[in-house]
Amino acid sequence: MNGPIINLTLLHENITSTLPQMIQFMVKKVCSIIAIVTLTGLTVSAQSTQYEHQRDSAFFNAASRWFEAWKLVYNSIYALDSMRPVDLVFFDDAYVYTTSAITAGNGVPVKGPTLMHLPLQWRKAPHDGKLTLPDSSVTPVRLMSFAAELPDAGHRSFFVMPLPSFWRKEGVESKELGLDNLLTGVFLHEFSHSQQMQNFGKKISAYEKESDFGIEFNDDIVQHIFKKDSLYLQQFNKELHHFYSSVQGSSLEKAEVREGLKTMNNRQQQYFTGKYQHVGEIDNFFLTMEGLGQYSMYLWMTSSKGGNIARDLAIKGIRRGGKWWSQDEGLALFLILDRLVEPRTWSKGMFGYDIVTVVDLINKEI
Repeated sequence: MNGPIINLTLLHENITSTLPQMIQFMVKKVCSIIAIVTLTGLTVSAQSTQYEHQRDSAFFNAASRWFEAWKLVYNSIYALDSMRPVDLVFFDDAYVYTTSAITAGNGVPVKGPTLMHLPLQWRKAPHDGKLTLPDSSVTPVRLMSFAAELPDAGHRSFFVMPLPSFWRKEGVESKELGLDNLLTGVFLHEFSHSQQMQNFGKKISAYEKESDFGIEFNDDIVQHIFKKDSLYLQQFNKELHHFYSSVQGSSLEKAEVREGLKTMNNRQQQYFTGKYQHVGEIDNFFLTMEGLGQYSMYLWMTSSKGGNIARDLAIKGIRRGGKWWSQDEGLALFLILDRLVEPRTWSKGMFGYDIVTVVDLINKEI
C-alpha cells in the first residue's frame, strides 16, 4: 500500500522544483487526491475480498453441518452407507455454490465439504437473480428447497436449497427449534427424497401421468382437493388426534392407533370415489414420502449427537402448526412405526427399490 504514495511524492518534488508557487500548490493538491483515491481503492478491494471470504465460509460451514446431520441419520440410525449421486445447488443472495457444471459452467473453484463417499467438485458463480438448474431449466432465485430427478440420468437427482443468510432475509424462524436447527431439518427432509428417485420418484411420475384433477399434482394434492370441505376436515382431524395421542406417553397406545387407522379407512372409503377413486393410494403414498422426511428431521433433532432437543418440543417445532396435512399426519405415522420396530428394519426398502407405505408397515406390526 506504500508504493503509490512514494511514487507520487517523488513526482511532486520533481515537478514543483521548476514551477511557480501557485502551480506547485495545485500539483501538490492533485497528487494528494490521487494518493487518497488509490488508498481508498485498495481499502475497498481488501474489504470486498474479506466479504467474499465470509460468504464462502458461510457456505462451507452450513453445508458441512447439513452433511454431518445426514451422515448421522443415514449411517448411524438407518444403517445405510450406499448413496446415489446428487448434483448439489446452494445459493445466497449473490452467488450459487454447486457441484453442477451446468449450473456454474463458468464458475471458479471454491472449497466445499465432502458428503460421505460422493466425489464433489465445488464451483461458485454470481447468479444475477436466476439459477440454471442441473436439468437446464431456469428459475428465479427465491425461497425454495427440493430434490428432483435428472432426466435420462439413471435416477440421478439434483438438490436445491438456499443458504442460511437467504432464509434470514426472508424472515423465516422457529421459536421451538431455532433457525439453524430448522434448516438442518429442512435439508434432511428434502435431501432424503434425493435418495428415493428409483422407487418413490419413479412412482410419482407414473401417478402424475395417470391423474387429472384440474390442479397441480404434488404431495399436497389431497389437501388442495378437500381443504374447503369442513366434514372431510373433521374426520381428518379426528384420525390425526388418535395417531398423535397414541405416542404421547412412554409406551405406544395401540388402541388409539387402531382407532386412528379405522377412521382413516372410513375417510378414504367415503371420499375417494368416482374420479377420486385412486386417491386413497396416492394419499398413503405421500403420507409415507413426506412422513419419512419429517421423521428424518425428528431423528436428528432428538439425537444427543444432533439437535439434542427434547422430544415434545422437537415434535411441536417440526409440525409447525400442522400447516401441511401430508407432512403432519405422515410424521405421526412414522412416530407410531418408531415405537413398533427399529428403522433399520425397513430403511433399506424405503431408500431402495421397494414401494411400501408406512400404513402397510404399521398394519403388519399392529
